[in-house]
Amino acid sequence: MNKILIALTILGLCVAANFKCTAEMKAAKFCTMEYMPVCGVKMTEKGSSKYSSVKATYANKCTACAEEGVEFYAVGGCEQYPKNATFCHPEAHLDLACTRELFPTCGLFDDSITCTKGPCGSNFNNKCMACINEHISYFLTGYCYHQEQYQQ
Repeated sequence: MNKILIALTILGLCVAANFKCTAEMKAAKFCTMEYMPVCGVKMTEKGSSKYSSVKATYANKCTACAEEGVEFYAVGGCEQYPKNATFCHPEAHLDLACTRELFPTCGLFDDSITCTKGPCGSNFNNKCMACINEHISYFLTGYCYHQEQYQQ
């Protein structure tokens, strides 16, 4: 039973895709009542503009982007992602200058990458190296394949 739960959790990690809120979305005065949950991500004031772990679940992308401070969103509610997930900004791949420091990071791919078995990710030297890969949606601290890092 535990193996099934772990497998389902790992499979759930491969569905993320990050989308930037447009100016029009941020200016929305009214949103529909549709329920298609997204995980809205706010950038930390002191932190980098490339990644953030400040997140909350919203009913849909309109309500997320209309919320002050939300810069982008990932498909699905935040509870679908590990609590310690840090999301990559959708434009982080445009910055190709990363340091060479070694802080092992497990970058998890978005749904554009098809995996035959979980987890759907790869090891990177640091969070910058993970986020410049345009297919990485979010990352976890440490190397991939440590089951405890996927616990929600």
